[in-house]
Amino acid sequence: MRFTPLLLLLLAACAPIDEPTQSTALPPLNVTLVTNVAKRDRVQIVWSVQNAAGRQFEILRQNRLEPWKHFWTAVPVAGLIEIDDTGVVPGQSYRYRIKVLGSPRDQYLSEVEVEVPR
Repeated sequence: MRFTPLLLLLLAACAPIDEPTQSTALPPLNVTLVTNVAKRDRVQIVWSVQNAAGRQFEILRQNRLEPWKHFWTAVPVAGLIEIDDTGVVPGQSYRYRIKVLGSPRDQYLSEVEVEVPR
């Protein structure tokens, strides 16, 4: 019969597929504040970021009751994100936070409030 080779091809196509042995998901992020220093002319903040490989971050800044605004796009260097904000006004309060770029939903990490001295 000529159906035998065709039957063997159909059976081979139904063979089970090997399951991946490891997860392909990115590991969970761990962001912690290392330092924040406020001077009359600048704010310096350093965050430690673990498991950040392949990720980019947006730093957002808020002054008083204004909406959050883009401040900087960052890729951690040696596991750190460092900012040096020289556009501050003495006596003002600023808030900073990190947003994970490329996340299916907005994910904000490690919000910091800093009071600039007069």
